[in-house]
Amino acid sequence: MKPMQACYIERYGGPEVIKIGVLPAPTPGPGELVFRMEAASVNPVDFKTRNGMLRALQSYRMPAILGNDAAGVVTALGSGVQGFALGDRVAARLDKARMGGFAEYVLARQQDLARIPAGVDFAPAAAAALAGLTAWQCLTEVLRVAPGERVLIHAGAGGVGHLAIQLAHGLGAHVTTTASAASHEWLRGLGADQCIDYRTTDFSRECAPFDAVLDTMGGETLLRSIAHTRRGGRVVSVGDLPTPEIAAEFGKPWLAPVFWLISHKPRAAARAAGVAYRYWFMRADGAQLALLLDRIARGELIVNIAQEFLLAQTPEALRLSEAGRVHGKLVIRP
Repeated sequence: MKPMQACYIERYGGPEVIKIGVLPAPTPGPGELVFRMEAASVNPVDFKTRNGMLRALQSYRMPAILGNDAAGVVTALGSGVQGFALGDRVAARLDKARMGGFAEYVLARQQDLARIPAGVDFAPAAAAALAGLTAWQCLTEVLRVAPGERVLIHAGAGGVGHLAIQLAHGLGAHVTTTASAASHEWLRGLGADQCIDYRTTDFSRECAPFDAVLDTMGGETLLRSIAHTRRGGRVVSVGDLPTPEIAAEFGKPWLAPVFWLISHKPRAAARAAGVAYRYWFMRADGAQLALLLDRIARGELIVNIAQEFLLAQTPEALRLSEAGRVHGKLVIRP
């Protein structure tokens, strides 16, 4: 196996455990392929994985290459791969059991891949994978947003938020978002009908109750969102603690009592308010990603790239992501 540069960890911990070094390049097995990474994006799950927050759900053999989505050019095909060829431009939200996006060569399952349309750069293709699928699945599968409904999207300037605003607008919803005042003009241009400055204004006093809420913050923001959702409405969080359904979805039903306990407060609040609530951990889906990439190609979905870093600078990008306040997405280049 030939060597490649990668960003990886050998143990869980703080930023100091991140290493940049040489590891063997992957070899595809049946139904898998390898692509040369041309762009990868940084997501909150990356630093949560690094510090071990998610190891109850998903643990990794060390060394573990970080990075959950990437885009590039196919260089090797495993047996049984159909629909892809050497030289194809592809993007993927990688299998959560393996990761590996922050490396010169990336291994992916064929069902997680989407071909990148002509005219779409690698950077937005990679950056739309995890964040875009999160937004799309929350809006269409959990919240089931319908035309004319009032939807609240928290942290609209973030990676998930700015994509969710555009997708919710495309579904015909009236979109309200929370963000700092400096982002309001940009977010209105993306399709937000109402922008609330979370630093100065309580959305629950400024707005009528919502039909649906996409929460990216958790904690007290989630509880206030549930309380300000109409009876019969829906709330989904990607920023709080897992609800019991997640245990079964990860094939670890013994964790359900733990998740029942740690998610008790928002679930109890939702039950009292007559609101449907759950946590959502997005899944890789090549077909859904292809739909998002087609929207990018048609100019219907804009991915804001806040900053790009070289692969050797990935630790710096991860520190910036963990600090928050990133408008859009951070991208890694090889």
